[in-house]
Amino acid sequence: MSVDRVSTTSAPARQASSEILMDGLFTGMLGALVVALWFLILDLISGRPLYTPALLGTMLLHGGAAAAGTITIAPLEIAAYTAFHFITFVIVGTAFSWLMSLFDRFPIMFFVILVLAACLQIGFVAFSLALHFEAPMRLGLWSVIVANLLAAAAMGIYQARRHPGALKGVERLWEHTD
Repeated sequence: MSVDRVSTTSAPARQASSEILMDGLFTGMLGALVVALWFLILDLISGRPLYTPALLGTMLLHGGAAAAGTITIAPLEIAAYTAFHFITFVIVGTAFSWLMSLFDRFPIMFFVILVLAACLQIGFVAFSLALHFEAPMRLGLWSVIVANLLAAAAMGIYQARRHPGALKGVERLWEHTD
């Protein structure tokens, strides 16, 4: 008679992966929500609610030339961009969550995360300018940078609370051993 045995080593790995994915989902959704709220507030202040997702949705679906004229607030463009925006942030949030899981074990990952965050911010602006992507200019480059920094801060605070021991590891990196 044979007995099927379940390996106990694979269960924690699956659990860790599912935790990383769920954590990444929440992290990304939080970042996306912060950016969406930031631009909603700016749009409301300027008297044109939902202008930002309409502009970006028009560019996404119809190209930059279509967005050169007057932007119509249309549900399809707003929904398409909102979906793209949240999916992108969930991907970034999942990568961040995975890096934070490594950070728990390897405090040196702190520097990797900082460099990647800076590269994402600088790379987004440089990529937009190099391709003559009009959205940052039409929305105001400062507002895009502030939105990205707000999202990074919200995502970082959430992850820091999820991984309180990781920050203690960074403190150990700076300790001198004689």
